[in-house]
Amino acid sequence: MGCWDQNTSNIDLKDIQETSIPAYGFFAFGVLGNVLALCTICLNRQQHQWRSFYIFFLGLAMSDCLNQALVFPFEVLRYESDFTYRISDDECHFISFSYAFTQISSGLIIAGLTTDQHMSLIMGRQLDTMVGNRRIYVFALFAMWAVAAFVSSIHLIFGESEIFYPGSWCFINVSSEDFGSSASALVYSLTGILTLIYTVSLHLYIMCRSHRDAELTGHLVDTDRITGYYDIHVNIFLMTSVTFYVLCWGPFLVDILLRSVNVVSSCTGRLELWLVRLVDFKSNLNPWLYVILRKENLRRIVRKFRSCRAGNIQDGEGENDRLVSDTHM
Repeated sequence: MGCWDQNTSNIDLKDIQETSIPAYGFFAFGVLGNVLALCTICLNRQQHQWRSFYIFFLGLAMSDCLNQALVFPFEVLRYESDFTYRISDDECHFISFSYAFTQISSGLIIAGLTTDQHMSLIMGRQLDTMVGNRRIYVFALFAMWAVAAFVSSIHLIFGESEIFYPGSWCFINVSSEDFGSSASALVYSLTGILTLIYTVSLHLYIMCRSHRDAELTGHLVDTDRITGYYDIHVNIFLMTSVTFYVLCWGPFLVDILLRSVNVVSSCTGRLELWLVRLVDFKSNLNPWLYVILRKENLRRIVRKFRSCRAGNIQDGEGENDRLVSDTHM
């Protein structure tokens, strides 16, 4: 049990000045975005000849949806009861596992997308002709979920779960001096931080190498594909996703790491609430990035921008359509 939860009996519920608006807003924002993204993929499924991106993105959308579906009902009960509803121990274990699992799995999937981009850079067309290509990516996706489940379940066996302020969510008990809880928090935070470091480093390497070597760039642009990794809309999606993962997930990971090694020993409170809301924002943003950065929408944005700069807004598609390849994301 965390120090905030231990002191709950000494806290007047009227002193908890929190609103349910962020919880409802993130839920609506995430559900609508995931529905739009999944519908877009399903409606254009016949055009997806490059399947790796869509397999990984579907896994990413499923992980983000799980976070909303599994955790949101408990937040609603807590807020709508004016903080009189108390999460039970079993519910706290379930919520803490769900939070950890969805965050780790999403991070690993983004890392998988970047790794696949690197493979495309090196192998080019050979990657498309590999036997059992789709099964390999499906297996990789399930392997990522398995790793995320293992990392997320360690504290259920050796540690404890903690109810965090304002009693609407749970996570690994980072306020306890118990070795199992501290070790579980350390494993979780290091897994996330190392995943972010790997993803960012590899993404920067890909950008630099493809920019300097025109021949390798050709491996990413393949006229036989409907979507290639070097298509501008795919690159922008990956770059933006990686950036938001670092900015939104990174502070939460650092906070958990510092608490797991006792650098920070103060009780958890509003800081952790806002950090986890930042993580929720990141999870709910991914489907919207996919929808907004689709080839058709990005082409309209580029054409409008070019037309405005030229002082002549064109109604037709014109030459600017060539700025983005005629591919479907």
